[in-house]
Amino acid sequence: MLIPRPLTSLCHVLAPVSLVLLLAMNGCSDAGAPDPIRPAASSGATAGARTTAAAGTNSTAPPAGSAAAPPAGSAVAPGGSAQASAAGAGTAGAGVAGAGVAGADAAGVGPGGEVAGLGTFAGLVSTLSEPNGEFFSDNLISNETSYLQVAAELAARPAGGVYLGVGPEQNFTYIALARPSVAFVIDIRRDNLVHHLYYKALFVEAESRAHFLALLLGRPWDAAGDPGARADVSAVIRHAEKMPADAATRDATLERARRRVEETWGVTLNAADRKAMEVMARQLHERQLELRFELHEKKGRRYPTLRELLEEDEPGGVKRGFLATEEAFRFVQRMQREHRVIPVVGDFAGDRAMPALAELLKNKGMPVTTFYVSNVEQYLLEPKVWEKWRRNVAALPAREDAVLVRAYLDQGRKHPRQMEGHRTATVLQRFSEFAARQEKKPYRSFWEVATDGAAPAR
Repeated sequence: MLIPRPLTSLCHVLAPVSLVLLLAMNGCSDAGAPDPIRPAASSGATAGARTTAAAGTNSTAPPAGSAAAPPAGSAVAPGGSAQASAAGAGTAGAGVAGAGVAGADAAGVGPGGEVAGLGTFAGLVSTLSEPNGEFFSDNLISNETSYLQVAAELAARPAGGVYLGVGPEQNFTYIALARPSVAFVIDIRRDNLVHHLYYKALFVEAESRAHFLALLLGRPWDAAGDPGARADVSAVIRHAEKMPADAATRDATLERARRRVEETWGVTLNAADRKAMEVMARQLHERQLELRFELHEKKGRRYPTLRELLEEDEPGGVKRGFLATEEAFRFVQRMQREHRVIPVVGDFAGDRAMPALAELLKNKGMPVTTFYVSNVEQYLLEPKVWEKWRRNVAALPAREDAVLVRAYLDQGRKHPRQMEGHRTATVLQRFSEFAARQEKKPYRSFWEVATDGAAPAR
């Protein structure tokens, strides 16, 4: 979520607001390639503890169509390559729990080849992206405690299609819930693109949920004692925190990630990008799961920690974050390994990334099903800017039931669906309702946008 600040002029904030579109795309062409970057099992502090398979995990691939594989047949690609990738859930290492060194990286070690016939992963990241824009917060993690408020509704919807999103790690949960075939994350901040590339590298390397979290926090991982596929998120966190964080582990993880991004996947990073990746790794290493969203200008507000976000419940009391279940994690991991999550630098109301993406999806017959916009629209309400946003949404090919996922921040006016104990509310609106409402009467404020058709919280 983006936090408002007092403005002397809206223009300098509204114009650059952008979003990273996570687009789940086709599998890579060199699935059997060995991984030259993965560390040896006996290296560093994990000597004697690390193994090629996490104890207690399932060693067989999930069936096609399960939560651990993108929906078969739902992405359109020349020659059916995307369909084949989605259906071939039994291929080596494709979302396999504890598949071992070779298998675990098999789907994500190469440059990616053709992505749904559209070019390479690196090419899409580069050609769709706009120049970097600035914002007044460092969104290393989300600040939306209500992000699971719509979890049951998203999970009940048909799988497939294209997911679009903005911001950091909450996208992984929405991808796991929406089960798209492809995903793009668009954000005005190039740092967000770099952060997602770092996450991608960790997803590719991780052999389990606890291993992923240990990598993220700069900690060694005890493979032999891994809690396995049936562990709840609290057990996953406990195991990830079992061994002390150390700078050597952090730096080695960062270097492997950088090499994957630049040397293996062919994404060009400049000096500022490398610094942004290093800052992310250091912040997570220093602050661990107590890391919070922060404004550049301190306002005295308390935002949730990463630990609190990972352990958050949906309204029904069920934990449904991307690390809460093996199914959720493996689905996102497979998407990442198959280059199906693509970060882009772009402006929601811009003239480059959004229109180019809309044309791309139209040409390939890929409809948008879910568009997580957070509260970005709050910064787009200047008339000329809002009209561009409307235009960009209207240009997207969309499934009949496509929805916008919005977040609202209580700054003195409580949302009708705001749950007890939360300062945010998360709501859904159909694309069709968004368009029809504005044909009758334009929105005059973000309050009207966020509460349009909202019922009281359950």
